[in-house]
Amino acid sequence: MPVDPALSGLAKTIESGQPWPRPECPNCQTGYIGFSSPIEDEGHGSASARSHPAFEPEWISGTFVVRGQCENPECQQAVHGTGDYRVDYSQKSTRDDEFEYQGIPYSSYYTVTHLHPPMLMMPIPKSAPEEVREGVLRASRVLFADPGLAATALRATVERFLTSEGISATRSTGQFRNAHERIKEWRNADPNRPPVADLLFAVKWLGNAGTHEDSDLTTIEVLDGARVLDEAFHRLFTGPDIDAHAQTINAAKGPARQP
Repeated sequence: MPVDPALSGLAKTIESGQPWPRPECPNCQTGYIGFSSPIEDEGHGSASARSHPAFEPEWISGTFVVRGQCENPECQQAVHGTGDYRVDYSQKSTRDDEFEYQGIPYSSYYTVTHLHPPMLMMPIPKSAPEEVREGVLRASRVLFADPGLAATALRATVERFLTSEGISATRSTGQFRNAHERIKEWRNADPNRPPVADLLFAVKWLGNAGTHEDSDLTTIEVLDGARVLDEAFHRLFTGPDIDAHAQTINAAKGPARQP
């Protein structure tokens, strides 16, 4: 399963009155999260600005909370979100959920900064090591709050994978080895690995960019990195599992049923 496109929708500013993206439920992974209308909490500065003689609606901003729930009746996992909102000129062609000021239509615009429980940034193959699973979860927790940190966590997930493959994180002197060196060692151990190693290198470079003090990585760019890592893990874990299952079907010349 590819990276959920609804996450990219949640990474973008959402105008009031527009349908919210419906991400896959992180609990059951079969249902989808439907969100209710956000509840706004106008900042003190915005409230006091209303009395200013030159007041404009664009001065209004604050925070919001939103509640979501899994639409799978057997799950109904609750999700709570928070973020920032602002008021600006409406971009909608219809006038629903708008307000007018001096004849000009305005809307609220919402930017998600946190969701709990977090939406999984990418699917985790069942056969992936537990440390890889935890790495993806760590990255998912900060995806909206700190994209640079999420990218760094994705790089750490690659390093967790290398550790599970027996690629040491330290030299004989006790010094830590960098991710680039470890990926090269893993790649050179098998002639079939270079294509996957290229994907791991790409995630490493993205993680490096996230660690810089002036990092300006966006959530969308981190999700692009997650798509690359998802492809790497698909080739490493999901592909072999499917091949093995196909072999059991071929051996049975039909459905591989348990006696």
